[in-house]
This record gives sequence, structure tokens and C-alpha cells, in this order.
Amino acid sequence: MPRYTRQQVLRRRRIAALILAALVLIVFVSCTAGLVRLVSHGGEAEATAAAEPTVDTGTDALTIPRTTTDASALSQLPSGESLRDGEVLGIDVSAHQGDIDWTTVRSAGVSFAYIKATEGVGHTDDTFASNWTSSRTAGIARGAYHYFTLCSSGADQAKAFLAAVPPDEGSLPPAVDLELDGSCTQEPDSSAVKEEVDAFVTAVEKAWGRRVVVYSSWEWRNRYTLPEETERPQWHTRDSRRPETDWDIWQVRFDARVDGIDSKVDLDVMDVAGLQDAASIDA
Repeated sequence: MPRYTRQQVLRRRRIAALILAALVLIVFVSCTAGLVRLVSHGGEAEATAAAEPTVDTGTDALTIPRTTTDASALSQLPSGESLRDGEVLGIDVSAHQGDIDWTTVRSAGVSFAYIKATEGVGHTDDTFASNWTSSRTAGIARGAYHYFTLCSSGADQAKAFLAAVPPDEGSLPPAVDLELDGSCTQEPDSSAVKEEVDAFVTAVEKAWGRRVVVYSSWEWRNRYTLPEETERPQWHTRDSRRPETDWDIWQVRFDARVDGIDSKVDLDVMDVAGLQDAASIDA
């Protein structure tokens, strides 16, 4: 006598078939999900690579992300102006900008930032440490600048700056800010000022191994000469159109609005290759 009836055998076969179909479906779904994740991640990687290309700066230690053509911060350029090949968008900041959301700033298309480090002797900007660290974490190329005053020796100011910002191959060349509207009201004669500025520049360039970027106001230029102006990277200001003189950084405006910063901020454009060449010190 058979162990199972025909109906029981058919029932067991149907159950086995259902179980097998369920297993095949589970395997199919799992494989499909894995493929979707793979394709998705690959697409995200390609999108990230497309959004974060870098400009070759000639050193593995420093990369400057490009400013994408759809960057929101580009709307802050003067009417009719746009970035040219090899140019990137940036900002310069100090404690006046308060707390900065650097990740949002980067997402807005800002590729580099010059950050105030020191002023005269004995003053380090209150937000320098946080800005210096957070800007790099966000993927922004960073540089530090010193606000020069007429009340302290250039050598002492260089010591203060270098104590706050030791040489770093992964950062932009240091900059000096020459203006007449600082806390010091003294106005020494041109020869004395040139001597002190030269002392500052010489000490910083010796430590960093790169030429200092020179920023100066028109008032300063009208009152004093600059240290070897044509041999150092030049940071010029013009708010309506491109400067007519040679420049490596162009300060476009003082009142830009950039996502991630609650207050107005200075907007800049950098000619990357020009800055690199001008900052290089021949052996």
C-alpha cells in the first residue's frame, strides 16, 4: 500500500514548488537591491567627482576645488562678469562675520578663503582658530592674513603672525593687509614704513618659503609704496569690473551675501596659476 495518496503527493509538490518560488524571489530581490545600491553609489561618486574637481597647484599638499558653474555664490559677481578659465571664487573673513557654517559656504561654491589671523602685535582674531580648522574640514583651500599696523615693528609683527600660523604646505601663501584705518593713528614717513613692511615680509617669506600676497587699500597706495610690488602676488580691489592692473586675487565686493554667513562678506576671485607663479621663490 503506498505511503501517501495521490492527492497528498500533489499537495506536497505544490507546497515544495511554492517554497522554491519564494526562495528564488528572495534571491532575486536581494540581488536587485544590491545592484541598485552599487549603481546608486557609483552615480553619487561620479556626481561628487564632477562637483569637486580640483585645480592642479603643483604640489600634492594643496588642492583648490573648482567653482562649479551652478554655484549660487556666482550671482554675487558684478553684472556681466563671470569666472574665466583657471579662476575660482573665494571670500576673506574675520571675527566681523561671526560664526560661519563652512560646509554651507562650500556648497554655495566658495573654493578658497583668506582668514584673518593676527593684527599688529598681541592680537589674534577671536575666530581664527575655528575658521582655520573648519574651512579645511569643509574642503575649502585656506590662507591666513595679517593686518599690519604702523605702531609696531615689522619684525615683532612677523613673530606674532608666525606664532599663530606656522608654515603649512597645505595652505595658500600668507597675505599681509596694508591699510590706514587700523587702531594706530601714527603715520610715519615712507622710508620708515617701507623698512618695517620689508622686515615683516622678509621674515614671513623665509619661514614659509613662498612670497607673501600683498593686499593694500587705495589710501595706502597713495600714501606709501609697496614692498617689491611687481614681484609678489597682488590682491587688488575693484567693485564694478576687473582691475586694469595685473592681479592674482581680485576683491570683487565688500557686501556680498553667501550662504552659511549671516553678515555681509568680502568676495574674491583668484587666478590660481597666477598666484602660484607669483608666490614661488626660485631656489
